[in-house]
Amino acid sequence: MRGVGADLPTLAILFVVLALLLVIMKWTFRPARPRTGRPVDAADSADLGMLDVVVADIPRDEAMLLRAKLGEAGIRTSMSRRRNGDMDVLVFKEDADQAREVLAL
Repeated sequence: MRGVGADLPTLAILFVVLALLLVIMKWTFRPARPRTGRPVDAADSADLGMLDVVVADIPRDEAMLLRAKLGEAGIRTSMSRRRNGDMDVLVFKEDADQAREVLAL
């Protein structure tokens, strides 16, 4: 009686299938963008999509205060860290004018 482990063609097919699965999984789960290793400044980016930088290059604690003030006015915000460690405050483009008025910029 012969075992499956002793069958050379079966083992070869098994390794080919495993190699194919490995290649497919590596292709499927690769990152969409290669990692460059350094953060991108929002102010340097030409296209932020739906966001606009309202205040740039400020310390984190000041950015948090501005976000709170904008939040009280009903404006949704986000923050982006710059390479030097400071922050940018971002809002949706349709809220940018209102945000500047609230902050009196």
